[in-house]
Amino acid sequence: MNHLRINLQLIGMAVLWGASWPWGRVVAQTMPTFTASASRFFIAVIPLLIWLYVTTRFRYVKQLRRSQWIGLFFTAVLGIFAYSTFFIWGLKYVPAGQAAIIVTSNPVFTMIFAIFLFKEKWNIWVLLGMVIAISGPLIAISKGHPFEMLDALGFGQFLLICALFCWVSYTLLARKVLFGIDSLTATTISSVFGFILLLIAALCVENVEDWNTLLSLSQSTWMSLIGLSLGSTVLAYAWYFDGVKHLGAGNASAYIILIPIFGIIFSAIWLNEQVGSSLFIGGTLAVAGLAIMNRGRSLIK
Repeated sequence: MNHLRINLQLIGMAVLWGASWPWGRVVAQTMPTFTASASRFFIAVIPLLIWLYVTTRFRYVKQLRRSQWIGLFFTAVLGIFAYSTFFIWGLKYVPAGQAAIIVTSNPVFTMIFAIFLFKEKWNIWVLLGMVIAISGPLIAISKGHPFEMLDALGFGQFLLICALFCWVSYTLLARKVLFGIDSLTATTISSVFGFILLLIAALCVENVEDWNTLLSLSQSTWMSLIGLSLGSTVLAYAWYFDGVKHLGAGNASAYIILIPIFGIIFSAIWLNEQVGSSLFIGGTLAVAGLAIMNRGRSLIK
């Protein structure tokens, strides 16, 4: 029963992370970028801090070294501040389903850089999976004409590609500098740093009228903002960490394959986005490529 519960939680994680794309699209269409991102993480850090206190009484936070605090700050710059900014900003211009395919291909680029930087082991299946997975976003962005990619690449797609590489850089940096820090502590402290940075940016760049949008949000926008904060940021991470603890990182991360599927489905249902043939084919290739990559990595001794 415990094994079933863990797997159901991981499916729930994929559902919540998939839902983050239509939720983010709704928020992005209604709120200024920095105000939206700062509000999201303000709502998220409160339960994260409570969760960390109840779980560890901040024991591991008190043991962090100066170098680890610096590492957490820089991961917050990339993984919270920069990623969240490009995520919301890009969703102002790009349909949520297409955005989900672009950004959830991050394991491919993470693997590419890990091979060169950390001598990550690979095999022919990993290579084949990467090629197939990369072809998915190319087809989705270019609407079925990958050789005309540059003509199809707009400002919104460029912003989401920036978000993609921010997350890849965050993942690689975290692997290097956060060794020895438990996941909950790293997520909570990074989120606090990220919120502070986003708040400063919002106060510097946006005006009082931008902040007043919080007072006039519709019910659907509030639900999307809370879903992003408590669902995609807090609950999904809790379920993911529980999965890593009981099943291992490799088995838990395999469920990430489902994220673009749920992203496309929810975008079509909630936002009435059209699922054209290029989006369907691109999503299928992205998921298939990630599945082959995971299978290839499982064969590496």
